[in-house]
Amino acid sequence: MNFTLTILGSASALPFSDRNPSAQALSVHGRLFLIDCGEGTQQRIRQEHLSFVKIEAVFISHIHGDHVFGLFGLLSTMSLYRRVAPLYIYGPGNLAPIIKFYLSYFGQDLGFEIVFQDVADGLQLPASVAKHVTVSAFPLNHKIDCYGYRFDEVVSPRRNPWKPRSYAYCSDTAPFGGLCDAVRGVDILYHEATYPVEMENKAEQYHHSTTRQAAACALDAGAGKLLVGHFSSRVKDIRQLEAECREIFPETVAVNDGDVFEIPYIREYEKMSSDIPDDALRADSSV
Repeated sequence: MNFTLTILGSASALPFSDRNPSAQALSVHGRLFLIDCGEGTQQRIRQEHLSFVKIEAVFISHIHGDHVFGLFGLLSTMSLYRRVAPLYIYGPGNLAPIIKFYLSYFGQDLGFEIVFQDVADGLQLPASVAKHVTVSAFPLNHKIDCYGYRFDEVVSPRRNPWKPRSYAYCSDTAPFGGLCDAVRGVDILYHEATYPVEMENKAEQYHHSTTRQAAACALDAGAGKLLVGHFSSRVKDIRQLEAECREIFPETVAVNDGDVFEIPYIREYEKMSSDIPDDALRADSSV
């Protein structure tokens, strides 16, 4: 059963020529989830041969445009594909009136129900999804209400020898003490690294993180692998960001749009995923 992450967007507010704003797709046991939905997400979904109608839930971190402007076109495309299954959308409470606005103008013939849940009130998945994965939301330290998400695989008793796999998504956030606890022990941690160390003043000004702050979080949390993204358009060489992270946390990858990461099963008593080689976690083919 797969546990596969596809990077759909790795830029921040200003897109690059080859990078879209934030979006990711996570497939767990064939269940497809979308995490954030910046502009260009639809095009990247098509390029990666993912299904618009098989997305069961969307998790929005916050309502800054580079994380949500792609959502409304996506909903319309789902309607054109004659989707009938409900779509579950999770996010901060201030996303609710935006969805209501969209539905008031474009929702008359949508053809499927949108079920929104404010993650401040908890996060409950439909039963068909919850038997494969648990999802928790935790607040981040940003200018507006912003949440990270953690996905933990549910392993049936028949798979007792296998260690449940996990993934956490943290974007956008300035460093704060409680974050490590929320993502402790995950196989893969995605943490924004908008700025290099030399731009720490910018990171502080805009409530973002530098490379070393992201790496320090991964180290303190005992993560197996660190993925960094949400790169500032001021940064011309992404390899610099990866190198700065690796000074603190060697198992770091600066992601590109289209990257695919598969977390394999390992037995409970085998080495933790931090010891798994890069080529076992990273693939060039799509889901």
